[in-house]
Amino acid sequence: MATSRSVDEILKSLEEQVELHGERETFHAAQEELHREQRSVHAAALEEARRKLEAFRVAVADALELAEKSTVPPKRRTPKDLKDEDLGPASRPKVGRMVWLLLEEKGPSERFGPVGLSREVNDRFRDRLRRPVDPTQMSVVLRRLHRRGRIHLARSGRPYQEALYVREKPSGPAE
Repeated sequence: MATSRSVDEILKSLEEQVELHGERETFHAAQEELHREQRSVHAAALEEARRKLEAFRVAVADALELAEKSTVPPKRRTPKDLKDEDLGPASRPKVGRMVWLLLEEKGPSERFGPVGLSREVNDRFRDRLRRPVDPTQMSVVLRRLHRRGRIHLARSGRPYQEALYVREKPSGPAE
C-alpha cells in the first residue's frame, strides 16, 4: 500500500497525537483527583446533614406528641359547691367573689378581659344576680384585683380595645 505521506509527516503526526493525548490524560488525572476530593468533602457533609435531619425529625415528632397530649383541665366547682359559697343576696351580690371563683378555674397564663368575664359571670351566676353584670362593672372589679396584686395586666386597654389580664405575672412588659 503506497502512502502519499512521507515518514517524517507520519512521525510528526504521531508525535502530536502522543503529546495531545498525554496532555489530556494528565489533565483528566488532575480533574479526577480534584473530583475525588470534592466527592469526599460532599459525602462527609451529606452524612452530617442526614444525621442532623433525622435528629431534627425525631425532636419535632417528640415535641408534637407532647403538645398533643391533653392536659388535665382545672377542677370546676359543681353547682352544689357554689350554693355553699357566700355570694351575697341578689340585691347586693358579691361580684368580686364570683369573679375570683371563675378566675381560680382559669390557667395561670390564660388571658381574660371584662367582656368575656362578665358574660361568664352572667351565665354561671344568673340565679344569684338581680340584673346582669355589664363589662363596665367587670372592668372596675378587675382593676381592683389588679391593684391588690391578685391578677396582672397582660395588655393595657385602649378606647377601642379592652384590657387583658392573667393570673400569673407575665415575663415581659405589658403590651
